[in-house]
Amino acid sequence: MNLDDLLSVWRTQDAAPLHDVNKTLLHLALRHDEMKLQQERRRERWMTYFFSAVLLAAMAVFLGMMMAARDRKVMTGWDFAIGIGGAAAALLAGGAMYVGHLAQARREQGFGESLRDQVNRRIAQFDDRAAVTRATLASVLLGGVGGIAILLLGYRVNQKPLSDDGYLLVIMMVTCVVFPVAAGVWEMRRQARQLVPHKRRLEMLLKELDG
Repeated sequence: MNLDDLLSVWRTQDAAPLHDVNKTLLHLALRHDEMKLQQERRRERWMTYFFSAVLLAAMAVFLGMMMAARDRKVMTGWDFAIGIGGAAAALLAGGAMYVGHLAQARREQGFGESLRDQVNRRIAQFDDRAAVTRATLASVLLGGVGGIAILLLGYRVNQKPLSDDGYLLVIMMVTCVVFPVAAGVWEMRRQARQLVPHKRRLEMLLKELDG
């Protein structure tokens, strides 16, 4: 039985709330939910770090190719700026995820192991997931800035002016970069909104504990 099931049963009881057995089960359910959340966070962090590393490596390859072609005067300062911007996006995405993880970990360390503290910790975790700031920023930086940088530099290292296939390039950007990033951000926001009822149930439980 998961946490939502336990809360539903608890709310329908006619007896006084929070018998000892209920407290024990709620403790276990909260810990189980937290373990699942930690696994999701860990997977999210390592995916961000992995794609940041891949994007950074791709930018390094492009910059190396541009340096080799510099003598032929086919590359401009803007081309180097695009490569540096893509590399910066990769570093910022990974850095934002890491800093946000440390900040949330410090916030959660302030809670103890009592049932009330566990509920408060879970509410704080819901607030963190609902904000999805780090995930949104990482998605925009890696998929948006990084994706566009790779697409543009792919043209330039092949010594093709961007104006040659202007309309095709715009279509490719929208189809392969902008639309997937926008869809991903929308999906993260949708999932964040689904957390609201779960948070409200815990807030009701917290009121019962405080009362």
